[in-house]
Amino acid sequence: MNRDIIAFTKYKFNVYGNKDIRSGKDSAVVGIVGKSKSLDFPTMLIFWSLVRNSVVLAVYLLFSVACFLTVHEHLNREYICVKVDREERPDVDAVYMSVCQAMNGQGGWPLTIIMTPACRPFFSGTYLPPKARYGRVGLEELLTAVAGQWKTNRGKLLDSAGRIEAYLKEQERATVSAEPGMDLVHQAFRQFAGNFDKKNGGFGGAPKFPTPHNLMFLMEYGTREKKREALTMAEITLVQMYRGGIFDHIGGGFSRYSTDERWLVPHFEKMLYDNALLALAYVEAFGLTGRELYGGVARKILAYVGAELTDAQGGFYCGQDADSDGVEGKYYVFTPKEICRVLGENAGLAFCDRYGITEHGNFEGKSIPNLLGNEAYEEDVNAGYTKAEQAENELTIADLQKLYEYRLQRTRLHKDDKILVSWNGWMICACAKAGAVLGETEYVDLAVRAEAFIRKNLARNGRLMVRYRDGDAAGEGKLDDYACYILALLELYRVTFQEEYLARASAWAETMIEQFFDWERGGFYLTAKDGERLIVRTKETYDGAMPSGNSAAARGLQQLAQITGESKWQEILDQQLHYLAGAMEGYPSGHSYALLTMMNVLYPSKELVCTISPAVCDTEQKTLLNRLAYLSETVPGLAVVVKTADNEMELAKLAPYTRDYLVPEDGMLFYLCSGSRCMPPVEKLEQLTEKWL
Repeated sequence: MNRDIIAFTKYKFNVYGNKDIRSGKDSAVVGIVGKSKSLDFPTMLIFWSLVRNSVVLAVYLLFSVACFLTVHEHLNREYICVKVDREERPDVDAVYMSVCQAMNGQGGWPLTIIMTPACRPFFSGTYLPPKARYGRVGLEELLTAVAGQWKTNRGKLLDSAGRIEAYLKEQERATVSAEPGMDLVHQAFRQFAGNFDKKNGGFGGAPKFPTPHNLMFLMEYGTREKKREALTMAEITLVQMYRGGIFDHIGGGFSRYSTDERWLVPHFEKMLYDNALLALAYVEAFGLTGRELYGGVARKILAYVGAELTDAQGGFYCGQDADSDGVEGKYYVFTPKEICRVLGENAGLAFCDRYGITEHGNFEGKSIPNLLGNEAYEEDVNAGYTKAEQAENELTIADLQKLYEYRLQRTRLHKDDKILVSWNGWMICACAKAGAVLGETEYVDLAVRAEAFIRKNLARNGRLMVRYRDGDAAGEGKLDDYACYILALLELYRVTFQEEYLARASAWAETMIEQFFDWERGGFYLTAKDGERLIVRTKETYDGAMPSGNSAAARGLQQLAQITGESKWQEILDQQLHYLAGAMEGYPSGHSYALLTMMNVLYPSKELVCTISPAVCDTEQKTLLNRLAYLSETVPGLAVVVKTADNEMELAKLAPYTRDYLVPEDGMLFYLCSGSRCMPPVEKLEQLTEKWL
């Protein structure tokens, strides 16, 4: 039975840009939710992302190529079938993932939901094989059973759906609040320490995810508490991830996660948000330690993003697939024979020895380049970034370049070329911070271009959209879009001191609070108050593969409160931290990015106001601003504000306290405050950095 695809007017579950999802558009079972009520069919939702072909072949393409299988027959005859790109509809994904977790105790993707025509779910699961095996239900049996129950025992399914919906609404109404304090911070550290892999870095066993915000928490905690153990945990992890196969030693950038505890064999897909957060962590480590390895890894991440994930207009794409020619990892692996053919016998054997390329291989008979067996790993990371290093590592640079160019001749990896506001926000933060800490302004330029892209293409009528692709912006902006964009604007202010970024961050924060904040119970909803209504309105606080929108919102509010001195930001921040403290009780290590903000509030902060005379020449002013940007990114708890004759009026609107700081007729003045104590103004920055910063 072939049915026309009809847009669902109440719940606008659209299938957006992702080519992995769009690739099945001709399948007879692929559609958008249609007349489910009039047809009286249950609805089957399948939530997708940038997926591996192994999963696609096992589940998804089954529907489009095996047209006469029983599975297809049921889907085509008995169900309304919908694919959802979870990156473009995180609100829908969040609601139905909470269903899966409530029903099964865990979740995952691909996520399968079967629900009533009113979108009330009664079944949830993750990967389902076509047929039952190993005691696990198969799609064929499931679809047959549900279709039969829908016809003969529908009341039971509706009762189940009602109980699930009632539970979700009860959870939505639950009030969670607690006092933020250092006990939560210390408890989180103990949880990380108890789960730390001292040999390989990271936490727990396989699979291992980078979760860079956990490492940022440990670096902040170790610095504030003078706790060497915390810093060591972060450093071991950063080093071992770089040495492993999860890092692409030929082309730069990190894959999503490691399938083993050593970081050797990754799931080869690369995601923008992982690389943005990892760049932030490596830059943070470089600023903290001065160790060139960390700066070098950050540069290679950003070089990869610039080469592979940057749109001509400045935005950043979502990521790259794991498969080439339908084989996962094929694009990334080598044999010794192949290496020697490209580099020559002597250079090839030396390269194989250095990067662990062997005859038996480490992945399906071939080798993923890695430095896990090479104790001289630190020699290679900065190859080419200074003249001395270039001379010392000339052969390595040439070898890597040859292999990179050789690899480009392979079947290219598919790119998910959506441009998401939230993920772009993280990458803008990474580029801006890297530019300030590494002293390389081209990274700041990348951040400026990407922000301009969002402002031009993804902001409409005072609201943000979710994604842009092929000239089309779509989707109502969610909390993560606003929170991450605000962080990006604040990061740009912290490194450029242009008040326009601070002004835009303040304006978007007003909108975020108006549309998403829960004034009754605290916390921010994922969806706007005037947005599309789902069965429940969810809040997310857990910092998983990336920080939650609530954690990012708290960070932005804290920075706004500190930079501007405005009580309105501090009042919302206080409510937000109480809400987050309640949410993290029992498992604070699962809220590490929120704890970064909490630490910045609980520990003493520093505010530095610099006033610059119009008489200061442009060159001197540029040098000073670069130094101030470095300090703002590397001194814990420091906020820097720059006042000039040109910006004093606009700055006073955003940060009224700056009216009290006069612009000198000549030279510059520096005012440093910490808590309730302010130092006398000084004329040279060195007078502060030697003792106070």
